[in-house]
Amino acid sequence: MKDEDIRIQYEIEQFLYQESHLLDSNRQGEWLDLLHDEFVYRLPVPVAREEPSQPQHDPVLEYANESKSFLSMRFHRIDSDFAWAERPSAYVRHFVSNVQVETEVEGRAWTVSSNVLVSRSRLPDPPSVASARRVDRIVRQGERLLLRERVVYLDTEVPTDSQLGSIF
Repeated sequence: MKDEDIRIQYEIEQFLYQESHLLDSNRQGEWLDLLHDEFVYRLPVPVAREEPSQPQHDPVLEYANESKSFLSMRFHRIDSDFAWAERPSAYVRHFVSNVQVETEVEGRAWTVSSNVLVSRSRLPDPPSVASARRVDRIVRQGERLLLRERVVYLDTEVPTDSQLGSIF
């Protein structure tokens, strides 16, 4: 691995850890600042198939296909006095691992694959844990890295409401 590749790997890993920290700390406004203006968050529907060689997620159907502006409205609503389902807020923790960086577009954009484990706990519901593979598009805009797209491939056939409501 070249020194430049190691530097980029480290920079992207630190970006993903900071992003997770902001979500875990209920700092959604700061998290939104890490998103590109054309950000898209997608969550394809998992599909149980008899044939192991077939994809485990539907190529067309999605539980979520959300933009930065949609997520901004969602977080704004949570911060309002009308989001009773989010009071008190849940304890959330993201664990990010197996970060693999693929360089594209001469050091300006990367496809990044990682594994994530998200734990969420809020009474009266029992704690939940969900794992997934994420495929991100990260771009450099000026000196900053921004998240351009995230596709989350859940590791479950039937996700719970808690899993679908979490940001991976």
